[in-house]
Amino acid sequence: MTKTFTIVGKSTLGNNQAPKTRVANGTIKARTAVLTRNGHVDIQFIELPQAMAKAEAIAFFEAQVELTPTFEDVSADILAREIENDGVDIEEMNDFNNKASSIHY
Repeated sequence: MTKTFTIVGKSTLGNNQAPKTRVANGTIKARTAVLTRNGHVDIQFIELPQAMAKAEAIAFFEAQVELTPTFEDVSADILAREIENDGVDIEEMNDFNNKASSIHY
């Protein structure tokens, strides 16, 4: 019988290592806590839609990563459309982005 997993992701042990893909069972919160306690950084996990074998889980995760746009990609696309549609002044946008926000968390 093939072993199956419910979460998949990646993490890096320390700052000088290459990221490693990981599969596990349990919760993302619990797995992240264990990896953090052991010195891992850049931890990223997703829950699988159903239990999967290791190879299937890794393929699913890699497909998700490829299809998910980064913040920078989305921001650049939005800005390009605003400039094209509205004639937004780039200097005005840069001034706005460089101002401190009044929202505090």
